[in-house]
Amino acid sequence: MTGLVEKPAPGPLDACAAAFHSRAVSSRLAGPAAVSYDQFRAADAASVRRYFWGAYTPGWELTALTSGSTITHRRCESAGLTLDEVLVQGRACFEISCGESFLVIQPRVGSLTVTGESTPAADGPLLVVPGTSRVLDVNTARFQVISVAADVLRKVAADRHLPLPRRILFLNTRPRSRAAVRSWHRGLDYVTATLGSADTARQPLTVASAAALLAALLLECYPSNVTAEQDLLSDPAVPEPLKEAVSFIHTHVGRDIGINDVAEAVHLTPRAVQYLFRQQLDTTPTEYVRRVRLHRAHQELVVGDRLSITVAEIAQRWGFIHTGRFAVLYRQTYSQSPHTTLRL
Repeated sequence: MTGLVEKPAPGPLDACAAAFHSRAVSSRLAGPAAVSYDQFRAADAASVRRYFWGAYTPGWELTALTSGSTITHRRCESAGLTLDEVLVQGRACFEISCGESFLVIQPRVGSLTVTGESTPAADGPLLVVPGTSRVLDVNTARFQVISVAADVLRKVAADRHLPLPRRILFLNTRPRSRAAVRSWHRGLDYVTATLGSADTARQPLTVASAAALLAALLLECYPSNVTAEQDLLSDPAVPEPLKEAVSFIHTHVGRDIGINDVAEAVHLTPRAVQYLFRQQLDTTPTEYVRRVRLHRAHQELVVGDRLSITVAEIAQRWGFIHTGRFAVLYRQTYSQSPHTTLRL
């Protein structure tokens, strides 16, 4: 991917950079804050290599830095969200990997080439998902690195009132549309300006909402298995029998239904139904029913009163006879125990 972007007027990044040093000093003097700030600047390869290796997990490896180049790195960090601005004056090359968080590289000004990515886009954003790596070749450019924690993404996904898979997977690194990219840009500019304000450092609720906003925008911008069923039902190219099967499951999930019931409802053989779910949703009808039931149990736990209902009662109502197994599956999906959800 090659990005060549020039912003004609000062934006949130410029305001953030101009006031960065005074905010960082004031936040340290005033005590604990919802946002922490850090700044690094160097021209020698050894210092840059050490810094970037320690600043990211896994560490970024500097593979090239031309003589006379300087690199500036500014970071705003809060619980669940890290927002970096990187300015390269000269030329540098990094090998980057993604750990448990989700990374987005957002070009701002100059030339940024990303290898290992097949979707060209002049102004990004570039999604880097856990378990993947990229090579950044930067030539006098400024870009942002946004890191959203997996648990923040799961929390936002759980609030969408859709069955949540055990692991969130982005199905494509190509954004859904230009409109989705524009929404991402507007949200990112807002969050950049918000975290760049000295007042925000003392407002934990505002900071938390900023992390949730970017997580939501990621889910809106890129196709994922969180929204696959929602996208599927609105896609005219998807076979009607699959849409009918999904609707049947959601309507009758409170009953003891299996693949034979689903197949009979859509007038297909069980094998044909298995094929449709595998091809379109990368799951089985049985697993999908389990996901919907787990989601319904989650909804009850969220609004439940622990003085009048138990986890076991909710689990059994939705077909989970073994409470221990339900608790394991629930934790794998929602990153906390069902008892914790019921207490919140």
